[in-house]
Amino acid sequence: MSNKELNFEINILPILDILSVLICFLLLTAVWIQIGTLDTKQAIGDNSTAGAKNPPSLWVTMAADGGVQLSLRDLPQAKVLESRITKSTKGVNWEALEGKLKALRDQYPDLKTSVVRPEANTSYGDVIRVMDRLKQSAFEGVGLSPLG
Repeated sequence: MSNKELNFEINILPILDILSVLICFLLLTAVWIQIGTLDTKQAIGDNSTAGAKNPPSLWVTMAADGGVQLSLRDLPQAKVLESRITKSTKGVNWEALEGKLKALRDQYPDLKTSVVRPEANTSYGDVIRVMDRLKQSAFEGVGLSPLG
């Protein structure tokens, strides 16, 4: 072997530049994922306890033309109450929906669960607005269920 020394240097500055950019992307992605979430519950499923009683719930069925039907289910009086909100010229009648939600919350204070059931051609924006209105009306559990 010869007495030559092996001198070499690894330039790690470009690697550090790439890592710093990747960390920035990671942090931005984590922030936007947290902002864009909406908590929902599964509307259809098996009860974990046999014979368990379901809490009172409000089922909101949305038609593609903007009509909304509200159904109260699992009430202690063992009856189903239904009401229909007719569409306005611009689609969903938001004022009538808010008024009806407020009246239902005042009449049934233990009503905390709701399920939104849109038809296949219902506007996605309308579905999200209905879910927002339910959350604003103090419904703790808002679920989404396909119609069918």
